[in-house]
Amino acid sequence: MMNNTIDVQNIFSSIAENYDKLNSILTFNIDKVWRKKAIRVCDLKVDSKVLDLCCGTGQMINYACRKVGKNTEVIGLDFNQEMIDVGYKRLNQNIKAYNFRLIKGNVLELPFEDNSFHCVTIAFGLRNVKDKNRALSEMYRVLKPGGKLVCLELSNPELPILKELHSVYLTFVLPTIGYIGTKNKGAYAYLKDSIKNFMPKKKLKLLFDDTGFIRTGYISLTSGIASIHYGVKK
Repeated sequence: MMNNTIDVQNIFSSIAENYDKLNSILTFNIDKVWRKKAIRVCDLKVDSKVLDLCCGTGQMINYACRKVGKNTEVIGLDFNQEMIDVGYKRLNQNIKAYNFRLIKGNVLELPFEDNSFHCVTIAFGLRNVKDKNRALSEMYRVLKPGGKLVCLELSNPELPILKELHSVYLTFVLPTIGYIGTKNKGAYAYLKDSIKNFMPKKKLKLLFDDTGFIRTGYISLTSGIASIHYGVKK
């Protein structure tokens, strides 16, 4: 399994152009429904200051901008420049009239002052972060008191029959479609491993609790193959 920063950088660089299209194919287009639900969980108001981490091609920013209005800047941060470049291209096509900024950065050392944002979102990115405790602490730091963290992440179903079907899908279907779409065998093998090895939903909730978040919880999506985790800064 590839787990160092250079490998993950190269993987996302290689699939940046096809990332959105393949996500839709691999999730049967359900990923858009998940993202919209996560944005609803954010409870955004007009003028809410939002930071989207591991922003990739900017899909969460698209939805967040429409909630906070055209006068409020939504900031996205990602560690991969190719994904950011594709993100700017897509966002300029879809929401050019809105205010957004994408920056290259590290979720373990966020370049923002304490108490800066009303909401922090991260979609399908936390499992790729090596030091999850530090990442969550950084998210907590930059949130305003009363601010909300919303994390959308792939997960493993708990019902035995669904768990078996999910395992077959991850092992055979996902890498095959991913390779056809990108010609990068390693990228979707890595994705498979990152999902299979990600912590259970209950453990991630405890991690939110240990970081200091209150009113934590999670919502299982599509029989548990994805979940929305949330918590509020004291």
